[in-house]
Amino acid sequence: MRRPFLLIALVVASFLILRSLPAGFASTYLDPLGQIIAQDEALYASTSIHMAQSGDWLTPMFLNRPALYKPPLLPWLAAASVKLFGISRTPLRLPAAILCGLAAGLIFLWIAELASWQCALCGVALLAASRLFTIVGAACLTDGLLVAFFIAAMYALFSDPWLESRAAFWTFAGAVAASVLTKSIAGILPLMVLVLYSVTAPSKYKPALSRVALVALAAAGLVAPWYAWQFAAHPRWFWTDHFLVEIFGYGTGAPPQTSHENRFAFYLLRLPLTDPVLVALALAGVPAFFAALRKRTPEASLLACWIIVVLASVFGWSYRNLTYLLPLFPALAIVAMAYGPFAKMTPAWWMFPLTAAAIALKFIAPLSPWGIPTAPSHVPAAPALTAYCELHRGNDLLIIDPDDELFAADLPLPRIRYVWRGEPPQAGRYALDFADMGITLSVAQFDDLPKLRPAFRRKLREWGVDADPIGTVIYYPDPAQIASLVAAHPNSDFLLPHDAAPAATHLLVNEPDGHVLMLSRDPKPAPAPAWTCNP
Repeated sequence: MRRPFLLIALVVASFLILRSLPAGFASTYLDPLGQIIAQDEALYASTSIHMAQSGDWLTPMFLNRPALYKPPLLPWLAAASVKLFGISRTPLRLPAAILCGLAAGLIFLWIAELASWQCALCGVALLAASRLFTIVGAACLTDGLLVAFFIAAMYALFSDPWLESRAAFWTFAGAVAASVLTKSIAGILPLMVLVLYSVTAPSKYKPALSRVALVALAAAGLVAPWYAWQFAAHPRWFWTDHFLVEIFGYGTGAPPQTSHENRFAFYLLRLPLTDPVLVALALAGVPAFFAALRKRTPEASLLACWIIVVLASVFGWSYRNLTYLLPLFPALAIVAMAYGPFAKMTPAWWMFPLTAAAIALKFIAPLSPWGIPTAPSHVPAAPALTAYCELHRGNDLLIIDPDDELFAADLPLPRIRYVWRGEPPQAGRYALDFADMGITLSVAQFDDLPKLRPAFRRKLREWGVDADPIGTVIYYPDPAQIASLVAAHPNSDFLLPHDAAPAATHLLVNEPDGHVLMLSRDPKPAPAPAWTCNP
């Protein structure tokens, strides 16, 4: 089955990359109902580009500050890809597409063993065409990597439920370690499935507890070096950012949400709307699946543990995000095709036109919650930022009321600063004390920055930071302050998303998309850009 596996992996990876080509960075809705855009893709892309350019492979950075809320496996892979193929969005997205393609090949082998190759082919097609899998599977995001490693761990357990063979043992341990190095605590989900399976599976097919402990220790040993390095190099920042804020704050607290729905309504509404076909086929397979569970077959027991652990983690985690459901979709595909109506369909060739029709509907209705986006897309400020980048100016750029979804961070610009209206967020459970370090400033502080900089540098050194992220974000409470901000910084360039009054210190350039560039009359030379202004 090696050839079919490799063929499926190649086809799915190619499909994911081709579908992603029209989409600019951070330009696709991850949650079509809440219209939540993939802003994190621009963040991870910027981190990966910095890693490849600077050569610092141990500490991810974003806008000159450590980015330790997530471990570095995604930036490692994306940075390695751009080292090989150059800096643009396709190389940055390539690792996720390749890994998700390989994971789809494992799902094909899984379903083929339980049912038939026809069911397996249809199952992989429906999974690959699922909106969430299609978008995340070719994006510079952690979720695609996580689901790929999750599937690899589950397949190792499916093929050898005792984890006795060296291949199954190290595949599972390596997949868990890679999951943790991708998405921190969410990476232990395969290990939780293993623990639950070792307790509930038929005694004839369950792994020994000593084997479970050994594979957990092996995974921990693979993960430990990076965590030990960060505790040695950035103990305060790492503990606060990675553990207190990201895990304990957003995981167990009451963080700010993108939706006012409770967590059950949030997920139970989005799951069927995101992929009604796959969910319907999985529900149709529930009776046969429960029958297999009553017979205590190891395959059904493993799938049940998989589904239970994912749902428990999704509903137990405080912060709500549609992408958290992604590891559930491969399990739904297996239930749908191994136990659903397609498994008993005769003649078997009827599966293919039905599957093709379901996928065609997704392409016909790309704007629906379950459709596959196909039209070119971009963030509102992208054209103006690209045009500015092509001027090759060395001045600082201040982006007022940004609507770029962090796209500017992916451009070869010498220094960008974001200027937001409102008050800076308070330090605490959901944010580091950026104000105390000078990373976030008021307009008055920014105007007086030369005097304040030494104190901020001392604070940053206390946090173990030698870079200069000072003044990355500036907050203003009153729109009237924008004019004074521009006048006080004649050597900086500005981008505004609305009409602006001319300033004697700047040249005003109206962009076709409604943005306004205010260019300093004293342009500074800039080195040749290291990559394109339209990545």
